[in-house]
Order: sequence, then C-alpha cells, then structure tokens
Amino acid sequence: MIQQTIEQKLHQTFNPTHLDVRNESNMHNVPPGSESHFKVIIVSDSFNGERLIARHRKVNSVLADELAGLFMP
Repeated sequence: MIQQTIEQKLHQTFNPTHLDVRNESNMHNVPPGSESHFKVIIVSDSFNGERLIARHRKVNSVLADELAGLFMP
C-alpha cells in the first residue's frame, strides 16, 4: 500500500512527534480503493526554523518516487 510506504519513509526521515497520513482518494473522481490523493500532517523538530515551502519541499523530496507514481498513467 502506498499509504504505508509514505508513513514509513516519513517516520524514518523526520522522526516525527506527530504523523497523520490520510487517504482522501474517495473524495475525488477515482475508482474505489484508489490511493491517489493523500493529506499529510507532520510535526517534527526537523522543520524547526523552516518556512512552510521548505517543509513542503523536504517532504516532497522524500516522497518523490511515490508522487511520480501517482501521476503515471
């Protein structure tokens, strides 16, 4: 499952004090059971002093393979 992979990678990389990965695919026009839309809420000391965009870039960098797979036909 993509969700489990996302959770594992974020835990390993950022050692978060809070991590919530939600599959919101059912809120979009995709087949039932899809894993195409996720919401991530993460709290980690790794982000201290960083602007929001830098935090997003760090997360996106760690999940680059999973994000690429979401957009492949």
